[in-house]
Amino acid sequence: MNNEVAIFGKPGSIAKFDLTENKSIWVGELESKYIPYSISQYQTYILVFSYSKWGTKAMIHCFEEATGNMLWSGLAKNLIANGFPFYPHVLGDCIFFMSSPKEIAKLNLQTGKLLFKKTFNKSIFSSYGMIIISDQVYLLSKKDAKIVDKISGSVETCNEIEKKINLKELSASLGNGTSFMSSISLTHPQPGGDGGVAAMGGDGGGGGGGE
Repeated sequence: MNNEVAIFGKPGSIAKFDLTENKSIWVGELESKYIPYSISQYQTYILVFSYSKWGTKAMIHCFEEATGNMLWSGLAKNLIANGFPFYPHVLGDCIFFMSSPKEIAKLNLQTGKLLFKKTFNKSIFSSYGMIIISDQVYLLSKKDAKIVDKISGSVETCNEIEKKINLKELSASLGNGTSFMSSISLTHPQPGGDGGVAAMGGDGGGGGGGE
């Protein structure tokens, strides 16, 4: 019988705890006075979204699930616009996400290096959701579809999807592969717009939640 193990957060740290043996397996330290708000697993990576004591600053930390070693950390404002949901999609050792209603970004999970952060053209009346199908990254709205170059981050219109499905009728979507909904996405309200397509999906593992 396997031991009961879970990861818990408290002000200043997170810990992988063995409830069966009543002991910590490892403890990961956060910056002083930062309080974990949500914890999510992506493959072998643990992402922690935390706020300062008074809720004025947000940080994202990445830990190794097996050892608890912190791989990187940074202020959330350097990755996403204020108030915009952090809703990452995993592909290999990288995550793709929308950093604002009109920006897309790619980050290496091992190093925390931001590989690109690009603005794309969009109507003020459209909002997009990201989805990964096989190994391709798409942006979907109720008005059109776009395809993202995984290396450069450039975005182009994708007419092929519009020929195959009626985007106006879509209210949600799910990419192929092991997919999950990120609990981190719940730390911010969803952006407004035309309602977009609640796009979820992407190759990634992890048990919990996500895209």
